Amino acid sequence: MSNVASITDAPVKKKAKNSKPSGATKKKPASNGASKNGREEALNAVTKTTATVSNVSPIRAAPPPQPRERKSAIYSSGLTIKFTGGPNPVTEGTNRAAIWSLFEDGMTVGGFMLALKTTEKRGKTGQPLKGSHGDLQIAVEKGYIELV
Repeated sequence: MSNVASITDAPVKKKAKNSKPSGATKKKPASNGASKNGREEALNAVTKTTATVSNVSPIRAAPPPQPRERKSAIYSSGLTIKFTGGPNPVTEGTNRAAIWSLFEDGMTVGGFMLALKTTEKRGKTGQPLKGSHGDLQIAVEKGYIELV
């Protein structure tokens, strides 16, 4: 024989019965400590406040947004592109390399912008090239071209 009791010998806990609250513990609707007269006073105070607020002029809507002015070009279209002889600082196969391949020695800024709009070249994604004066500015800052 062993000292281990069988499962059937284990004491069983009794389930608690659902208790219903007694009449003494029932909650009454909250009155916030205000009597009937107190509630009427509060209602009158709100009515007076609403009357004073209605005398305030209404808020006006903001005016509609105005169209932004277009920035003028960074470089005038009469400037001429001149190569400095430095190496091309952009990686081959990128969209910027495709845009910079349109630079020609002696080309005007206006001619470059026209070439950008009318070129059949595509970027690496197959989309039309989207160049701007910003590409000229970067090329000048990198020392690849000069504008004379």
